[in-house]
Amino acid sequence: MSCLLQGILILGSLILNDQNSEDFVVYNESKKDFEIVQKRIIDADALEKSWGDLKNYVDGSFNDNELIEKFSVKDGFAKDYKYLKEKNKFLDVITLEMLKQWSENTQKQNVKLDNCEELTETNLTKDVKTKLILEAQRARTFAYAPYSEFHVGSAILTKDGRIYSGCNFENAAYGNTICAERSAIAKAISSENRGISFQKKSNIVAIAVVLRGGGGSPCGNCRQALYEFNPNMLVIMSDIDGKNIIEKRLYELLPMGFGPCALENAKVELKK
Repeated sequence: MSCLLQGILILGSLILNDQNSEDFVVYNESKKDFEIVQKRIIDADALEKSWGDLKNYVDGSFNDNELIEKFSVKDGFAKDYKYLKEKNKFLDVITLEMLKQWSENTQKQNVKLDNCEELTETNLTKDVKTKLILEAQRARTFAYAPYSEFHVGSAILTKDGRIYSGCNFENAAYGNTICAERSAIAKAISSENRGISFQKKSNIVAIAVVLRGGGGSPCGNCRQALYEFNPNMLVIMSDIDGKNIIEKRLYELLPMGFGPCALENAKVELKK
């Protein structure tokens, strides 16, 4: 019995130490920027204050166009901020980076990963996935969604480490609305596809989709559009704090999907 109690105490200690060693961020007044701290070496009041510091920091970096209240960048930031502050007590590193993307002059754009081997659906590191999610969030801040106020960002990753991002944009004729995933595909195709190279080489290895609330699974139209280029691609679905991440291969989201090979298999050559 004593051994069991001792084991429980050790496990509890390990869990507590792990929680206490989490990295959070606080605002450094002298540097006028945020810095990473460990929760165990700073008091809770300072961690709580970091939320207010972040709001002031981002609000102070908006330009005049971004400050327009209705359906604007500021409006989007305010709603994301409220959602995350209620969800997460302390401000951590990834949440900070995601929320900073709302201000154009604090954005970090990822368009090409440095020094990476040929990427596949199975060799993506956590760092690569995080950069893809951050770029999807950056694109999300450009979403044109005056009717639904449903902002979605997406980022496509190719084998050579290039990232192409896109956002949803709505239309008064609702049927003309374009999803973030297809917006990103259009950017990728119009930037470097030659002939049918993207489809033949399965160039797209992953796509990240970010929206408030998480679980941003691509709609049926987007699944079909993505399936054209690589049924094996990794689909990363993330909440706006980079958590509650769901990862699926595209063929899992579109089982028995219809792609180019179906057309090839249906061809019949008649001899004259």
